[in-house]
Amino acid sequence: MKKIISLMLAVMMALSCCATVFAATKYQPSFEVGSESVFLADGNGNVLFEQNPEQRMYPAELTQIMTAIVVIENIEAVGGWEAEAAYEMSSQNFLYENRKNGPILSGMLAGNVFTADELLHAMVIASGYDAAMTLAKLIAGSQDAFVELMNQKAAEIGARNTGFSNCHGLHNTANYTTAYDMYLISRYAMSLDKFREVVSKTNYTCEETDTHKKLNWNTDNGLLSSGSIHYYAPASGIKSGYSAEIGRNVSTYAEYEGFSYYLVCMGAPFELDDGYSLALVDAKNLLNWAFTEFEVKTIVEAGSQIDEIPLELAWQKDYLKLMVGETFRALLPIDIDVASITYEYDKPESVEAPIEKGEEIGKLNLLHSGEIIGSVPLVSAEDVEQSELLSGLKNFSDMTRSFWFKFIVIVIFILIALYVALMIIRNYNHRKYGNFKKRRRL
Repeated sequence: MKKIISLMLAVMMALSCCATVFAATKYQPSFEVGSESVFLADGNGNVLFEQNPEQRMYPAELTQIMTAIVVIENIEAVGGWEAEAAYEMSSQNFLYENRKNGPILSGMLAGNVFTADELLHAMVIASGYDAAMTLAKLIAGSQDAFVELMNQKAAEIGARNTGFSNCHGLHNTANYTTAYDMYLISRYAMSLDKFREVVSKTNYTCEETDTHKKLNWNTDNGLLSSGSIHYYAPASGIKSGYSAEIGRNVSTYAEYEGFSYYLVCMGAPFELDDGYSLALVDAKNLLNWAFTEFEVKTIVEAGSQIDEIPLELAWQKDYLKLMVGETFRALLPIDIDVASITYEYDKPESVEAPIEKGEEIGKLNLLHSGEIIGSVPLVSAEDVEQSELLSGLKNFSDMTRSFWFKFIVIVIFILIALYVALMIIRNYNHRKYGNFKKRRRL
């Protein structure tokens, strides 16, 4: 197995594995992905690959990403990073009682006192359950109160299919998420300077004090450790986790030559395959695929004149020139030619002057293989003044077509007809009775 994986990684750079059919900006790699649930997107949110991204999964130590978020955003309220907290006997007893389920300990003993900064390093770098529980008590006063903050933050981030029941990641069916939600949580965490600073470290030394001995914490994320068979230089965090009940998970962020990706793999087999964690194998393969087979391409540039539209109310000008309002770039497979991108115009049949340059007229949809990959505004490429004469004629024409104009004309016509009829009757009566009066005088 080791030889097969090594060969796969060696030839990955030469593989041409992107699909030629563009489907909703998601692609299919040529290699098998063993994780049950996967979500891969670039730093701008463009999705490259997903596999059961909304399926309920169990996060194990990935839970601690949310724990870190809540700690970082609430630390000032309890005294900042120099605030101290003691590892309690109740937490120690709980973790020892559940040792059979694999809680990760960072070497703390009940009564040891640490700063919040030291505890954050112990949790983020070494996935210390003991550090997570101590931080939760420091921030919220109790585990339950802290978990409530975690769930509130998950909802705020948009992780709608996530529910946390603890701060450390010990397996519990009430402690669940999805690969997509964990991507949202990880992306948010990486937006916090403190998190980015700590998560990229591979080791940390906590010096001896009056309450505890010297402790060394090393990363449990093989993608970050240069001595690991899984080491991947572009990786910059975030966290791995596992248990016999849920298998192996990893959430990672990687940067290379100006490109960046977030990747979450969950539910890979728990048992190692010839020493390899298949979650980390998936992560490395997918990131190699993303970095070597995709690039950001400029599809249209702002200011490019691209179309025209019939123009009304402008003197001696029948068409208005349109240009692209925004530059549009997309993450596409390297072998896709930009010339293969087609346009679909969403615009009115005509426009009326006056119009200012840059005024939005419609939008331009960009398609590949019939699928919309993005849209940009269509705007006027010029200023156009309105002709007062043409405008007046149009206003008069519009007025003659209006209901009230027609109504008034009809009323006037009826009144004229009544007046004419009245005059006829009056003249008739005048002649009739005028002759009668003459005969009586005779």
